[in-house]
Parts: sequence; C-alpha cells; structure tokens
Amino acid sequence: MKKLLAALSIALIAGLGTANAGCPAPHENFVLYSPDFAFYPEALIKAYQQAKKENEELAAKLKKCQEELALLKAKEAELKQRYGELSAQVEELKRRIAEIEALQQRLAELKREAEHKLSSCEELLKKWESLPKSYVVKRGDTLWGISAKDYIYGDPWQWPLIYKANRDKIKNPHLIYPHQKLRIPRDITCKDIIEARREALRTPPPPGVKPKKVGPVKAEVVPPTATDYFLCKSCRAK
Repeated sequence: MKKLLAALSIALIAGLGTANAGCPAPHENFVLYSPDFAFYPEALIKAYQQAKKENEELAAKLKKCQEELALLKAKEAELKQRYGELSAQVEELKRRIAEIEALQQRLAELKREAEHKLSSCEELLKKWESLPKSYVVKRGDTLWGISAKDYIYGDPWQWPLIYKANRDKIKNPHLIYPHQKLRIPRDITCKDIIEARREALRTPPPPGVKPKKVGPVKAEVVPPTATDYFLCKSCRAK
C-alpha cells in the first residue's frame, strides 16, 4: 500500500508538470473528463498495476499462511491429544514395571526360601539315614526306655511301635532280653503315632517307671512320620 501511494504521488507530480505546460489558463474553458486510465500518465498506470499485482501476491501469501497456520493449530491439538495418550501409557508402563520388579523381588525371596528348605530337607534326610533301623537290647533296657532315647523316637509313649514291629520276638512288652536285635520302624504315619500313644496310656508302664501323665497326640500337631516327629523335636531342642 505504501508503494502504491508513493508511486501514485510521483506519477501525479510528473503528470501535473507535463499537463501544466499545455493546459489552458484558469480563465479558459475547462472540461472535466471521467476518470479513465487513458487520462492518466503512463508511469502512474504502471505503478498502479505493479502495486496491485504485489498486493494480490501478498494477499495470496497471507491466505496461504493462514491456511498453514490452521493446519499447524490442528496438528498442535492432535499432538497434545497424542501426548496425553502417551503420558497415560507411560504411567501405565511405570506401574507395570513396578509390579514386575515387586514380583521379581518376591520370586527371589521364594527362591531363597526354597533353597533354604531344600538344604534343611537334605540335612533332615542325612539325619534320617543316620538313624538306626535296629537296636540291640542291653541289660536293664525296657521298650519304654528304648523308645525314649533321642536316636530312637525321643518319646517313651511310642514304645508300642517297637513292640508291634517285633511281635515275633517279644511275647510280653515288659519282658525283653539282652542281645535281642529289635527292628525300629521309621516309616510311620501320624495315625500310627497316635494309636501307639493311646495304647501306651492304656497299658501300665513297666515296673519301676513312674511316667508323667500325658494325653493322646493330636493329629494336627504330629508330623507325617515318626522319623519327622523325632527330627522336629530334635531341631526344636536346639
């Protein structure tokens, strides 16, 4: 627009100078023509056309910029929405990673516990293998006393287990003899232990033995085998 005004001003001044040289005096007759390009000087017409062209080009560029700006705003809104979605996904991934790390930590703890239990089981197995499967009667022994030994059952009330396993050698549970080799059952169930203790309670102890009163063993507190029972008692004693 500034270029257009400047061009018009220059052309107007130049045109006026030329027109004054051949124009009639003010007092002469003056005819007012309608505004037409043919009336204006050539320089003014060219300046106007150039300015109009530049103005149209600028208008086209402005329109293009406005269209690009609208596209950029739409893209910005899309990116903001996508950013929000990705942020939510990132938070979800962080939460899942935390869960996985917690599970890995728990898995490591369980692995350590399993290794410890395996080590304990191996130790118990070694102890079980080292336990005698038989016993040679010595002078003064009783089934009660043999059952009470730590390396047998550690419990005098389980003497019926030995008695039942050696019925071919023992006729009277209160009468055993030196040098008799007795079998010591090791693969004993909870039911066997409970029944043995119940039978021991119903049977008077051997002469000279004054045991403390004890009730039947409850199934829920008895380990699966008599050997386990002995080993568990041994471990608790430590």
